Amino acid sequence: MANSAKSILSTTQRSVSINKLHQKTKLSATKVKATLQSAYSIYLDSLAPTGRNSMKTLLHQSLTILGHKKSVEQFDWSQLTFEKIHLIRSTFIEAGYAVNSINLVLAGLKGVTKTAFNLGQLSADNMLRINAVKSLKGNATRTGRRLSKPEIIKLLSSCKKLKYPSMKSRDLAIILVGIGAGLRCSEICALNIDDVDLNNGLLLVREGKGRKSRKIYLANEITAALKQWITCRGTSDGSLFSKILKNGSVTRNAMSSSGLAFTLENLQRLAGIPEFTPHDMRRTFITQLLERGIDLNTVRQLAGHSDVSTTVRYDKRDLDWQRKASQAIIF
Repeated sequence: MANSAKSILSTTQRSVSINKLHQKTKLSATKVKATLQSAYSIYLDSLAPTGRNSMKTLLHQSLTILGHKKSVEQFDWSQLTFEKIHLIRSTFIEAGYAVNSINLVLAGLKGVTKTAFNLGQLSADNMLRINAVKSLKGNATRTGRRLSKPEIIKLLSSCKKLKYPSMKSRDLAIILVGIGAGLRCSEICALNIDDVDLNNGLLLVREGKGRKSRKIYLANEITAALKQWITCRGTSDGSLFSKILKNGSVTRNAMSSSGLAFTLENLQRLAGIPEFTPHDMRRTFITQLLERGIDLNTVRQLAGHSDVSTTVRYDKRDLDWQRKASQAIIF
């Protein structure tokens, strides 16, 4: 009986111990559904959330070149060969794509190929041949532009022309965050309300490009604009910059990248300034920091770049700036 009691007590203690361990894990609060995924899905999941949409588009374009008419998910990646990868590479070159874009396509194709190999769907010989396709060499084209101070003033003023207060406050906050904090388009859309610390004027960008998170201290004007927008939006959980209906009602649905681009295009027309892209706001942010004499490494950190050479490509200081800089040398 004593041994039986000890056995029951031991079993009970183990059960309590296991329950405590279970309560301490993150998995206890998360329902995990185990499903088998394709090489394509597994590869995309390995990328930062902010970079998945652009890679999806590039891979879809690649398969279109090969004549694949169904969805990307239905493509048999084990059928990819050196010749097919080379055809995709040549087609993108002839179409005039930038060096960076072409190399990103190749990186994506090789990434899916490696995943297919790890799943046992591709031979080692075929994978090595595909990896032998060379990346494109050459200097990346310096595209885009920076917005001038007069253009920024007109852009901010254009928000006042919008019909509803919700649109006025949201769009003003978006412009200030884009130009004043240098966020990527995908990062702006991915912001949640709990990523903003209004008391300390701090913005948390979670898992930007390359799965890197960063904190950005905001100027008072940006913090004030965010406060005004959140007052209009409400403090409930969810996306910071949500969609607004045509009647001015604020939804809880996050803005998409295309929705953000449309919003900025509308403001650009109202402001009467030349066209610009959402990424040009980021270029403006980086260029302004460099113009103020902020050292390149600090700018790199604020922009969330891994390498200084990437930050340099965002430098949009004009020839007049270069002239003034060189003429300021004292002998």
